[in-house]
Amino acid sequence: MPTTISQLGAKGRQALILACGFLLLISAAGGLSFHADSVNVFALYWLPVAIIVLAATIWIDRRRRRGSRTVRWAPALLLIGFVGLGSVLLEPLVGAARPAATGRSFRLVSFNMNKANPDPERVADWLLAQRADFVVLLEVSPANRIRIRDRLRARFPHAYDCARSGRCSTYILSRLPAEDDWPLAQGDADNRRALSALTARFRIGGALVPITAVHLDRPWPWGGQHRELAALDAAVAAVGREGIVAGDFNSAPWTFSTRRIAAAGGVALVSGATATWPTTAPLRLPLDQVYAGPCLAASAVTRGPALGSDHFPLIVDFNAEACRG
Repeated sequence: MPTTISQLGAKGRQALILACGFLLLISAAGGLSFHADSVNVFALYWLPVAIIVLAATIWIDRRRRRGSRTVRWAPALLLIGFVGLGSVLLEPLVGAARPAATGRSFRLVSFNMNKANPDPERVADWLLAQRADFVVLLEVSPANRIRIRDRLRARFPHAYDCARSGRCSTYILSRLPAEDDWPLAQGDADNRRALSALTARFRIGGALVPITAVHLDRPWPWGGQHRELAALDAAVAAVGREGIVAGDFNSAPWTFSTRRIAAAGGVALVSGATATWPTTAPLRLPLDQVYAGPCLAASAVTRGPALGSDHFPLIVDFNAEACRG
């Protein structure tokens, strides 16, 4: 890359510096504007490229100005800015301190199965093979819902969806009955015109653990995710810090919007940078995420296979001893 940048000439390098400055400004503005925050979805890829470009520009400039101890201020300041921005944006991937992975264990699977999934029986067979205790299942079409439920009823006798009436494609399947549940759909969530989420609270190891299943719309300019965030923030905050939030956020965990959801519920990312979308591309993003409160330990996080969807499933093993009382 340094050779390529060197061949651009002075004006070409100036254009690169200006582009980096504009990108830094837009990214930082994501903390205030959901429009700008859309850029941060892809930060895992453009951030290292920007840092390399600026470092190479500084190196080339120093070589061409031998004998001078000065460095052009613009690329140097931008480089510092991108390093600082990276430390802020990627902080969720570092993870918070967790309790020891001991005590009562349970398994949760989160999967956007895609409404057009051609083989729901294969999905059901795979879910059965995981021997999970809870399944967050998204984009369950009316036709696939019947076929999935018939296969899974014996293992998961309890099912909760995101609407009191009408259709909703977000489900929590459970081996345990919920003590209460709150559908959060507002309108026709199947058509992605409303928040498609729900919370159900289960008693695990003597403690009540709320599980919130989430399917957000795409961020601006492709969708209306910003209209759903306030309602989801309030819903997650209302159930306290002892639970799990899982699903397809259609955004990365390091965006300002997604971080506000986690902060509202007092939960921390446990699925890390496990990339789940798209299944057909070599470069992927962690659009599917799992968060947990401070009393829950994630002892293992695994990405499942491709199962007829453009998303990979996530499997998380939890321990709940610290939640007692």
